[in-house]
Amino acid sequence: MRWTEDVKLIRYTHNPVLEANPESEWEAGAVFNCGATVGVDGSTYLLYRAIPQGYTRKPDGPGYDNYVSSIGCAVSEDGRHFTRFPHPVIEPQEKYERFGCEDPRVTHLEVEGEALYLITYTALSAPAFSGTGGRVALASTKDLRTFHKHGVVIPDLEDKDTVIFPELVGGRIAMLHRVMPNIQIVYFESLEQLLNPREDFWSAYRASLEEFTIMRPKYEWEAKKIGAGPPPIRTEAGWLLIYHGVDVNHIYRAGAALLDLEDLSRVIARSPHPILEPEEEYERVGDVPNVVFPEGAVVRDGTLYVYYGGADKCCCLATAALDDLLDYLLAFEE
Repeated sequence: MRWTEDVKLIRYTHNPVLEANPESEWEAGAVFNCGATVGVDGSTYLLYRAIPQGYTRKPDGPGYDNYVSSIGCAVSEDGRHFTRFPHPVIEPQEKYERFGCEDPRVTHLEVEGEALYLITYTALSAPAFSGTGGRVALASTKDLRTFHKHGVVIPDLEDKDTVIFPELVGGRIAMLHRVMPNIQIVYFESLEQLLNPREDFWSAYRASLEEFTIMRPKYEWEAKKIGAGPPPIRTEAGWLLIYHGVDVNHIYRAGAALLDLEDLSRVIARSPHPILEPEEEYERVGDVPNVVFPEGAVVRDGTLYVYYGGADKCCCLATAALDDLLDYLLAFEE
């Protein structure tokens, strides 16, 4: 069957699912850009970016001053109604993240006989919106209650949008990341290599970055840059990757692609049109307007739940029948 019309994510009618909480100082300004995972209790957990009140728009350029993010957590039995933890689970304490911990993604991965939730996030060693000092950092937890930081894991690269695959691929840990404007892949033989690579690992990788680039901007709606959204989801058709694309007018939209289950560098199919784009007021009006930014995804009873940030201000939900989305993508098999 070849689809003749686009498949779009359907917004939850009671969006946003999380907004700034004026009663909690650390998240009173904005909450957005949420990673998602399913806990051992079957509940959905969101890890979200939170900012206190008091930030002000820069007088001489885009962005804000006094703008430092931490990461909060919320839990839900149905994936729609969330209860928040009272305090941040990850907050800027180290030098490499002193200007913020941003945009968490969560992967549940069994590695070396141990099941861990691995959280990648952007650690800022320079003020937000400066365009410098963004590095990929890693934290982990066994129970989504106690979190441990492991520091910067991709040194010396201005880097974001990093996700870890939820299974070993060819016996290795696979990770997507984004050195603008493309999406790259990197493999690790073990968790120890991810945390403590040999001295020349990243210098050799940087020298061959083009070889590890698997997706580039292709369509007008993603002409400026692309980046991975939630960790890829394994399906019979391939690894489903929800990603964001940014056009020349700085509008953020969401797309989807399928990667080969074994050869992750092979893109099987890719949506030529966005599956979600800013239309509602909570996506068009906010601290950064015209943004839908997917970071979390879970599958419940055949339905794909995609959690995304709206206009850098709130956390939202949109869904699709997983099989319909896969059938749609396969109509564009490359």
